[in-house]
Amino acid sequence: MSKAEAILKIEPENELRFRGPFKEPVSVVMKLSNNVDKKVCFKVKTTAPKRYCVKPTTGVIGPKEAVTILVTLQPFDPNDPNEKGKHKFQVLSVLAPEGEFNIETLWKETSLEINDWKLKCVLETPDEAGTAAASAVPAVAVTNSALPVAAPVAAPVVKTEEKTSKDASMQKVSNLELELRKASDEITRLREELSSATRENIQLKEEGLRLRRSNVSSGTESAGFKPEQPPLMYRQPGQDSVATVSSPNVLYIVAALLLGIIIAKLFF
Repeated sequence: MSKAEAILKIEPENELRFRGPFKEPVSVVMKLSNNVDKKVCFKVKTTAPKRYCVKPTTGVIGPKEAVTILVTLQPFDPNDPNEKGKHKFQVLSVLAPEGEFNIETLWKETSLEINDWKLKCVLETPDEAGTAAASAVPAVAVTNSALPVAAPVAAPVVKTEEKTSKDASMQKVSNLELELRKASDEITRLREELSSATRENIQLKEEGLRLRRSNVSSGTESAGFKPEQPPLMYRQPGQDSVATVSSPNVLYIVAALLLGIIIAKLFF
């Protein structure tokens, strides 16, 4: 039957292309569209029913409506010469009768013309798929078989991200080590300054003690000579008493001034 007379439009029209590898199930989609204003019954058959799973195999399509058929090829060895290029599909269609009917027995009981359309199966290995012509409308693949092809493309991105992350981590570690070295040098410098300040403080304390002892010794010697020195005596006009002038108070004042200077050096 010509395409103009067909009551169903079948997509793809001539062949079902299955792309390997065939180590796991591979599926394609076949679309049936009703071209007339009446209900149409359909049935899908294959020459290798054990190799393919077809859902649904039969059904009724409403006027100007469409249905999607999922055809799944089971895993097999593509190098087997008995398998490759031997599979075909046949799509039967007929106008649905009025009233109730059994779609399973309809194909044997109906007096109406049954239309049929044949499609061949093309099994493409990965090498063949790259060189195959794309003139026919390809079937829509719903399998994960294409995933291994995408993996090598994504791998360099992951490696680049890992390398970038590793470089950033190494840079952070290098910066931390530099900061630690700077902090260690600063602590060493502060310790040296503290040690130097401590030594200077000790020297100042020793100098203060020496000066204090020298001042105390000088005061003692001065106090020892006072009894031997005769007091200066003078008589005021009109008085019979004698006034004595000594210098202990002046020495005490000088000693206090010196002590204050030493204490100021120690604490300031």
